[in-house]
Amino acid sequence: MAPARLVNTRRLWLLAALAAVSFGLSLLGLEHRDDAWLLKVGGRPADVRGAAWAAWQDAARDCSAVQRLDPERAAVAVAAVEALRAFSPPDSWSARVRRLDYWPSPASGQHPQNPATVPSGWFTVQAEFDRLEPVVVLVRQEGPQAEVLASGVWSGTTLPWNPAWRIRRFLSDRAPQAPAALLSCLDPLGVFAQPPKPL
Repeated sequence: MAPARLVNTRRLWLLAALAAVSFGLSLLGLEHRDDAWLLKVGGRPADVRGAAWAAWQDAARDCSAVQRLDPERAAVAVAAVEALRAFSPPDSWSARVRRLDYWPSPASGQHPQNPATVPSGWFTVQAEFDRLEPVVVLVRQEGPQAEVLASGVWSGTTLPWNPAWRIRRFLSDRAPQAPAALLSCLDPLGVFAQPPKPL
């Protein structure tokens, strides 16, 4: 038989461990918001599912057909940027393009560094404005004509959701005709994970 002092020490350790586990569990919770679940840690929502999904997609994606272009220098992107600026005037005139990804149509065979060719393909354009929320837009270009897909516009923050998961999923649901490689290679800027800006 164990001495009483040893039994009391074991009970104290067991109670301490139980209290620590109970405290840890009290900090966790689940919250259903919009169309998915969030893990709440200490009252703050965390999109664990979205982060895991985005990490998996980032590891498995093939971005060899997608080209990240310099918005200031890429001649092939001029029509796409102009289509964005003309999409919601007058506020859209102040568009500052922060990131531009290009998926050339396989049939066109164009290269964005050759301005003599008339491009055909798809763009994802990430931009900020003076008086509008930041956006990610899908732009389809056929020859010299570029058009913003009205169904392919994400505007504003993604909080509390993971930006990559939320925006990629939104655009692929709303614009299934867009190339899957372009959408899976979309890397949203940090501005989409911040609280909405005061307008």
